[in-house]
Amino acid sequence: MGAVLKPDKARYRRFSTYDIVDPGKWTVNRGPDWTEFVHELRDTAGYAYVYRKKLRLVDDTLVLEHRLKNTGRKTIASSVYEHDFFMLDGQPTGPDVVVRFAFEPRATSALNGLAETRGKDFVYLKELEPRQTVQTEIQGFGASARDYDIRVENRKTGAGVRQTGDRPISKIVFWSIRTTVCPEAYIDLRIEPGKESSWRLAYEFYQVNGR
Repeated sequence: MGAVLKPDKARYRRFSTYDIVDPGKWTVNRGPDWTEFVHELRDTAGYAYVYRKKLRLVDDTLVLEHRLKNTGRKTIASSVYEHDFFMLDGQPTGPDVVVRFAFEPRATSALNGLAETRGKDFVYLKELEPRQTVQTEIQGFGASARDYDIRVENRKTGAGVRQTGDRPISKIVFWSIRTTVCPEAYIDLRIEPGKESSWRLAYEFYQVNGR
């Protein structure tokens, strides 16, 4: 988003809005099977960067390639994630939906009889009603990028999507309502001045059980 104005309160407020003092420069590049977004921010209190995000479609897989170059004077240390909203065939969130992990997930918050973990699966015990929410952090992943492997499947329609990443997970926030399921995996970044970091995500779309 660029550079924002820090208010008097020191603590960051995740769901608040901040005044944007420098939106940076956005450029969009396109090819026959890809689109790239480039965001450049000039020096702002020592922070500056060039961020590139390229989307490519390879057969049944959407590939997201990210690159962040630190062009400022200060180290960029942050965590990032893709804001996933999986809505498979417009079906409601309920027992037909299963989220499969590469590890045995542990919910850190109460699921209130709406969902539970079973082995490596996160399952729903009932169809969520309007205004019902399932939200928790997920633990159980290790230090390897192999654990960045998350599948969301609808066993009624046979639709599935597999999300994989090439960096280790630092945190998973799981959120869902009746209309969407959102397992969001974070990765940590630390980029010194003049250095660049890259990471890759892939979303493979498939049919469950050969449907």
